Amino acid sequence: MDLLKALKKLLLYAGAEKEAYSALSASIRKENLVLLSVFSQVAGIMFFLLYIVSMLSHGFATVNSTTYLTCGFIMLAIMLCVRFIAPKHPALVTVLVYLFEIVLYVFSIRISMLHADKPAVSAVAFLLVTPLLFYERPARLTALIATDVAAFCMIVYFAKQPEVAETDIWNMVTFGIVAATTTVFIMGIKIRALVQSRQIEYMSQTDLLTGLKNRNYYEKRLQNYPAMCRSNLICVYGDVNSLHEVNNSQGHLAGDWMLRQVADAMQAYFGAEHTCRIGGDEFVAFRMDTPPEEVSDAIEQMIQVLAGKGYHVSFGMAAREKRQGPIDMQALVKEAESTMFSAKREFYRQPEHNRRCR
Repeated sequence: MDLLKALKKLLLYAGAEKEAYSALSASIRKENLVLLSVFSQVAGIMFFLLYIVSMLSHGFATVNSTTYLTCGFIMLAIMLCVRFIAPKHPALVTVLVYLFEIVLYVFSIRISMLHADKPAVSAVAFLLVTPLLFYERPARLTALIATDVAAFCMIVYFAKQPEVAETDIWNMVTFGIVAATTTVFIMGIKIRALVQSRQIEYMSQTDLLTGLKNRNYYEKRLQNYPAMCRSNLICVYGDVNSLHEVNNSQGHLAGDWMLRQVADAMQAYFGAEHTCRIGGDEFVAFRMDTPPEEVSDAIEQMIQVLAGKGYHVSFGMAAREKRQGPIDMQALVKEAESTMFSAKREFYRQPEHNRRCR
């Protein structure tokens, strides 16, 4: 049973845990989209060049000109889908990946059938290389390899001379096993590397206490926000009041819990991607294309919710309209921070018994 579980894990998830592989789904599609863009362009150029050469040279497999042209147009269609459709429909990426690989397999079989009296070479080469181009489940790639081997063997059995067909079939079956084994092994390495890469990326961009994005992410992403909004951009700057007192009177675990509560409240409204913890008790969040009054209302609601739990956060807000010109992010954040300091001074002017913190 353990062996079957290990084999299932290897074939379905490339040796990774099911949860880890599922978490990689978006990353795998993203990686495949980039790879597909590159490989489809390279293959398209190759097929069109082969078509041109075949038309100009009487000795260069002129009979294949139609095959080259057909494959070239299919690659062109794949390139257009990758450029204009797949980014909006991520599920299409997998379909395009398999279409790309099937086209290469069909092309290699077609080329291998040119000379009935000679063993096939290109089919074996494509069989070995093609499955390694993308990120995919080993089980699916193995099934694709088996289908290619079966189709090739059936065709050569009827299309080639018996002695040549026998050689081709043995070669294809042998290298098919090699291709399947290599694919499973290499795919395991690629998926594990992708898992480690995403873990490193997560650690470098995430505040481990609150789960929010950290200052490193904030600094890298800050200048991207003007391009992400259409009408306006709002920055909210939050600073937790009395964190030092809570740490001293109740311990750091209580202080950590307070920070998590504040982080959860901000993330619930602004979203995980646009909320950052940039200091010990400082948070910055951004909201795009939203009326400032709506954000102000949300801030008041957060203040009330946190006050009900015994915590208080001073918030500052600054907004910019995109139609007024380029948005200076440093100035926007500075203004939000300034209004936060005003709120904090107002908070500390209150008598001790009116402070809603602990």
